[in-house]
Order: sequence, then C-alpha cells, then structure tokens
Amino acid sequence: MHIVFLERILEDGRYEISIRKGREELKNVIGRKYQFPEKLVLTREQREENKDCLKDILTGAFCIQDLENVTFEVKNVNGEILQEYYRSLYDDVGDGVRFFKG
Repeated sequence: MHIVFLERILEDGRYEISIRKGREELKNVIGRKYQFPEKLVLTREQREENKDCLKDILTGAFCIQDLENVTFEVKNVNGEILQEYYRSLYDDVGDGVRFFKG
C-alpha cells in the first residue's frame, strides 16, 4: 500500500496533513480496529519541536506504524516531497527494534 499525504499551511499558521492517495485502502485496513483519522493538525510550534520525529507522529496518527508493506510520501501544495517526514526517533536504534520502512 502506498499513501500520499498533503501538508498545507492553514490561514492561522497551523499545518494540516491529510491523505490524498490511498485513503480508501487504508480505511478498509484500519477502519475495523481504529476510528479512521481524517487529518492531522499541528501548530507551528509542535511541528518545529518535533521535527526529528515527524515520521513517528504521522505514522501513529494515521495508525500505520504496525502495518506491513506500507510506504508513504508527504507533499506540499506545490507537489514537492517533504523530507522532514522521514525522520524518526528510531532511525539510529540498534538490534531488536522494528523499523518502519516509509
């Protein structure tokens, strides 16, 4: 499964992340177990304070952290991929840790 997220900056400066591709497929997989999240909204401060773990926040908010074979990308309104969403607190952890391949 491949999911494409869109990040846009709202008028009040908050960041809204929503699913643009793969929504129905993800909903079918997690909708039986979790309430399906429509979007994630972060304040500018939250996004900045958590810039080293945005991948963890995103995968947790959309319930994909435990799913196998899920890839994703986050784009801005110009269609550019936002690399900061690939940073995880677990990137540099050694053996015994399950890595999410996003």
